[in-house]
Amino acid sequence: MNGNFYQMPNNIFSFNLNKYEIAVYSYLVCCAGRKKECWPSLTTISRVLGISRGSAVKAIDRLVQLRLVDRIQVMKENKNGMMVMRNNHYLILPFDDAWEFFINNGVYH
Repeated sequence: MNGNFYQMPNNIFSFNLNKYEIAVYSYLVCCAGRKKECWPSLTTISRVLGISRGSAVKAIDRLVQLRLVDRIQVMKENKNGMMVMRNNHYLILPFDDAWEFFINNGVYH
């Protein structure tokens, strides 16, 4: 084994994530690595995971709602002076904080 691996907390399965949400979370965690941040495009996420762009967006929205991930929308000025959307910047948030939010908001069964 060459050392290319990542870890996820066992309690991730208690969040009742659907298959798209767990796949997207896993991919973002993998991309982020130790720095806990990454910026893959929605096109890349969709292509790598074999899911639609809409499924990727919905999954990310839910991960943000559960406070597992933070999404920062990045805008940049193009050559015509117009602001255009760039790839989102994703931060993998501390799992313990997401778990506490999950437990305290009655989502956990």
